[in-house]
Amino acid sequence: MPMIDQKDDKIIVVCANDLECKGYTDIKELSPHCLAEIRRFFEDCILSYKFITNNIDKKNENNEVAVDDFLPATKKAYEAIQHSV
Repeated sequence: MPMIDQKDDKIIVVCANDLECKGYTDIKELSPHCLAEIRRFFEDCILSYKFITNNIDKKNENNEVAVDDFLPATKKAYEAIQHSV
């Protein structure tokens, strides 16, 4: 999931033994509600982090967190994981 504001990617994974997600192999298989929950988590989490670390733009007050569309598990995602290790 590319993050527009931070110019980085977030890799979404689940535990192999997670019964709630058992059988899913790609993010496009998740319900729209589940995807909205994931998106909201990242928006709230990153905005909270900006606040805690004083990275809030107090002059401009444009403190939105931009989450791009979810991307499928592609070669690019695997490359991002390998690059981060």
